Amino acid sequence: RFSLILENICSKHDVTRRYFVVFVYNCKQFEFGMASFVREVLSAAGTLDEKEDFAAKAVKIQKKLTDLKCQLAVGIEKKYGNYGSTLSSPGDVVGQMERVAQEIEALDATINKHFRSELVDRNKELLELDDSMQELKLTLQIVGKIKECKDLMEAINDDLQCNKLYSAATSINKVLNILRIPCGEVDESAIRIFPAIKNELISQKIQLSQRLKEKWHNIVKIEMKENSKDKKKFHSISINATADKQRSEFVDIVEALQATDTLEDILEPFVKSLKNDFLDPLIKGLCLVEASGTTLKLAGTFNPEKPELAPFDRMDRLMMFFTFALKHLSVPLSGAPSLQQNIGEKLSAWFCNAMIKDLLGPAVPGSVDKLAAYQDLVDKTEVLNDYLVNNNFLAATNMTLLNYARNVDALFANKVCQDLLSRARDIMKEDMFSTVELEPETPLQSDPLSQKEDHEDLPIPPNFSVPEKMFQFPKCKISKTTLLILDLAQEGLNIAADSKPFCSIRLFHTVRNVFELWCAVVPTFHKSNLESLPQLAAIAHNSAMYLAHRLITLGFLYKDKLPALSQHTPTFIDIVPRLREVAGKMMLQSLSIQRDMMTSMLAGSGISSSSSSSGAERRLSSGVDQAVRQFLAQLSHIQKVWQGTLPSDVYYRSIGSLLNAGLEEIIQKILCLTDISAEMSGQFCSLFNQIVTKSPDLLKPATSPDKFVRKWGKFKELITVLDSSLRVLEDRWGEGTGPLAKEFSADEVKQMIRAIFQNTERRA
Repeated sequence: RFSLILENICSKHDVTRRYFVVFVYNCKQFEFGMASFVREVLSAAGTLDEKEDFAAKAVKIQKKLTDLKCQLAVGIEKKYGNYGSTLSSPGDVVGQMERVAQEIEALDATINKHFRSELVDRNKELLELDDSMQELKLTLQIVGKIKECKDLMEAINDDLQCNKLYSAATSINKVLNILRIPCGEVDESAIRIFPAIKNELISQKIQLSQRLKEKWHNIVKIEMKENSKDKKKFHSISINATADKQRSEFVDIVEALQATDTLEDILEPFVKSLKNDFLDPLIKGLCLVEASGTTLKLAGTFNPEKPELAPFDRMDRLMMFFTFALKHLSVPLSGAPSLQQNIGEKLSAWFCNAMIKDLLGPAVPGSVDKLAAYQDLVDKTEVLNDYLVNNNFLAATNMTLLNYARNVDALFANKVCQDLLSRARDIMKEDMFSTVELEPETPLQSDPLSQKEDHEDLPIPPNFSVPEKMFQFPKCKISKTTLLILDLAQEGLNIAADSKPFCSIRLFHTVRNVFELWCAVVPTFHKSNLESLPQLAAIAHNSAMYLAHRLITLGFLYKDKLPALSQHTPTFIDIVPRLREVAGKMMLQSLSIQRDMMTSMLAGSGISSSSSSSGAERRLSSGVDQAVRQFLAQLSHIQKVWQGTLPSDVYYRSIGSLLNAGLEEIIQKILCLTDISAEMSGQFCSLFNQIVTKSPDLLKPATSPDKFVRKWGKFKELITVLDSSLRVLEDRWGEGTGPLAKEFSADEVKQMIRAIFQNTERRA
């Protein structure tokens, strides 16, 4: 390190002397400090006179170092400063430096030899002394802790004797806090006095809590009575804390309960009683209220089905109750929420929900005329809310009651919409067998189309003949519930016409939802009856079609009455296809069930097994005749329930499709026969002629069944084939152009001729 310093000095010629002087000064300071330190150590140990004079040796070494430094400085000056001759004797200087280093090492070894062991011994003594001091301090802390606990426990006894319950509770908490803080790392459970103090404190705290509860129940009393004669109930609450002394004692009790963490145990049953026995009956209007001095009484039957008070009177009784309760239960608590605030935190959420559910919600009017009266209830709600907030029962940020009460338009719209949908659903679930017959010539008086005056001429093209019954709903029967649904929809639209824009839009869409609800509820709720009762399916079909017919023009009647929808024409036309689709599905499902019933009836008749009969059994089985008779009887039953219920054209198409399904099944079975005897042919003709004879009665007053029964001509040709000779069949075939060729293909005719006329082994 010293050679590096020299090189640094030599590299900076112009400041060589200044660096050298600073270097020498620092070295002297270091050496002087080292000598002083050694002298102090020897003096402290008391061996300075007995040992060598290390200070003198250090001074000698310091002088030698100073001489070496001066010689080096002169050499550097000559070589690098004056650019003179080089150092004459560098070897001597190096030797002197080595000897000085050896003397320094010898001095350090001597110091370590004579003083290091003694310093270690002195350090052990100091550590033992420090441990003793720590033990004394810890003992002093424990003694002070015990003394402080003793003083506080004496203060607790004095406070209990003087009935200063809050002060006693505070002192108990102080002692417990002192005992919770440990004194260093000492295991205080090993010191017998501390467990004894804790047990004594726990015992005193339990006794104090019991004493506080007794005093609370002596001041705050709740009683329940019932008159066995008239079943009238009486609920009363009394708080005897009106006088100054009683008030001071009550405050002291509440603060002591808070200090002993017993207040929650007291408030839980108290709040539950306030909620169930007082506030709930008051909100529901089940009782009357009477307040006098320190007592408040509730009297009534408490029957939820027979409320005794209107919503406005309930608000007055609630204000009376809270005025009484918050006046007597207003107790501030230091460092914690007040008593009424504690009660409010436990009751506020339930109270707001109960007010909305049982008082404000049912009071929302269902008509525009009653909105003004509801505003008075809103004002009373605001007064009650402000009173509860000012008395810390409700938080200032709790806007549940006000937000609900002030949102009059939305509440009114919700109430009316909910009522409409609920009533509509109840109507849809009613029995649909109660019907009314519609006549196209005499529209219903409730039909708004008959009351609408239209002075505008329709742009009908010239020479265009308009049918007499165009745009008229055909004669049929519909359910009375359908008319109730239409009346309900018109009622909703009339309310929407008299309401504000927000309510108007909501109500219009709710009326639309009524018809959407019909499409969902009726087919689902009446599903089993629709499948088993053809008449109900016909009534439901007519009802859906009638609703669709009325909805085509219903929206346009209120175009001028709903300005909120001025940008879009209020219309129900988009619901019409849905209603017609539902009507078609219900009717087609009933038709499918009846058709399957008839085809299964004919399929099991035994027609297809007639050709396999042998010998004397070449006659038709009785099952064939029975099946045909059942088929005709079922058609006759369907005629009774559908004719006059369905519109005439719908009836003809429906009964014609069922008859056609039966005829098609019969034709298919006959075509499958391979051997038809002459006797069987005659029997078939006799049975089939019964169908031909009775079928026109099903379609009266229609002229001919072939208009509605596709297989009618084919069925009659089948009878002709069974009852004719080959010559007649040839004439009716007419080389592929006759009536027989129009109904049957060549293969089918061949099959029947082969089954009727061909000689077989059986016939031979």
